[in-house]
Amino acid sequence: MPLETLIILPVTIVSFVALLTIIVFIHEYGHFSVARLLGVRVEVFSIGFGKPLLRWTDRKGTEWRVARWPLGGYVKFFGDLNPASQAAPQAQRGPATTQFPSPGHEEEVAEGMTAEERKVCFHFKPVWARALIVAAGPFANFALAVAIFTVMFATLGRVDVAPAVGSVFEDSAAEEAGLMVGDRIISMNGQPVQQFRQLQDQVLSSGGAPLRLVVERGGEEVPVELTPRRTEREDRYGNMVESWMLGIAADPDNYNFRKYNLIEAFAEGVGELGRILRLTVQFIGRIILGQENADQLGGPVKMAQYAGQSVMSGFDATGADDAPGLWTMLRVSLVDFISLAALVSVSIGFLNLLPVPVLDGGHLMYYAYEAIAGKPLGERAQAIGFRVGIVLLASLMIFVTWNDISNLLTSIS
Repeated sequence: MPLETLIILPVTIVSFVALLTIIVFIHEYGHFSVARLLGVRVEVFSIGFGKPLLRWTDRKGTEWRVARWPLGGYVKFFGDLNPASQAAPQAQRGPATTQFPSPGHEEEVAEGMTAEERKVCFHFKPVWARALIVAAGPFANFALAVAIFTVMFATLGRVDVAPAVGSVFEDSAAEEAGLMVGDRIISMNGQPVQQFRQLQDQVLSSGGAPLRLVVERGGEEVPVELTPRRTEREDRYGNMVESWMLGIAADPDNYNFRKYNLIEAFAEGVGELGRILRLTVQFIGRIILGQENADQLGGPVKMAQYAGQSVMSGFDATGADDAPGLWTMLRVSLVDFISLAALVSVSIGFLNLLPVPVLDGGHLMYYAYEAIAGKPLGERAQAIGFRVGIVLLASLMIFVTWNDISNLLTSIS
């Protein structure tokens, strides 16, 4: 095994575990904190699955665990059978469902509990309280991302890049359309463009549709129409990815580094969260419409790969004559890793809000039905939904893991 692999492999594993542990903890702490606030007894808070390596009990009776397999985590409420918040055995009267308990048996279950136990049982809380507790996990992930962006923009600042053309690539859509170095892009499809990243976002989400630009050239406004091309390129870590591109690069003389005060940084952080969510929804929509390749979806292997690369990113220039100092290299790596944590946190929050039974979004979908109908969804419908949710989730995990492995093998072949 090459020496480089011997170094990078343990770094990748450790950084991936650290990344996942932070994000999972925040997600589960969202559920936990709102449950405590609404008077639900929390029996277990676990980071990881399997046999506990560490455990302790707090003054409110919650057992905290660090388990053997750190690939997830859970919060177990009083009355739960398992980490999926299915009702305890005495509440089950039929096939597995994702909601309290088996519909129609609420009174029977209530008789087996004291008034005090019913008061602190998650499954006996009103539907609005259960919905808040479930939604708190994904929204905690979003809050983590906003917090990361806020701190970064306030302490390290942000690079603003003017939408001016610094270079035009050969045989690109931009060259064919006549874009020239020095052109300043004023608008795209009628929307004003003030930052180069706005231009990048619109191109990435175009799905290959023609774009109408207005550029400032020699003091005049010139209309330009062009169609992005699907192009394979290297990302900043050297991985080959496919995306829609015009074939231009920003002008390095138009970079402006700016630090924000705390209020401005928070507003920018919220805006960055909205930007990531918008691009994610558009990307999934294009996959559904057949405008994007589903092989761009990634899973745990890709997450681990990027975690390791982000941690090592500051040390890429090690050995060069103009290599930066150790502190600079560490800072670059730390910023890259924290930025990745924000992106992954948003992705996990978004995934959990999908209306798939067994995910938080599936629970919220059932709670919406219960709030409108005045009663839980029927047992048979819940049981079918539970099985469908398991199949969908398992299929997605198999698909993205296959993508990860295939792309990884392609990159090293």
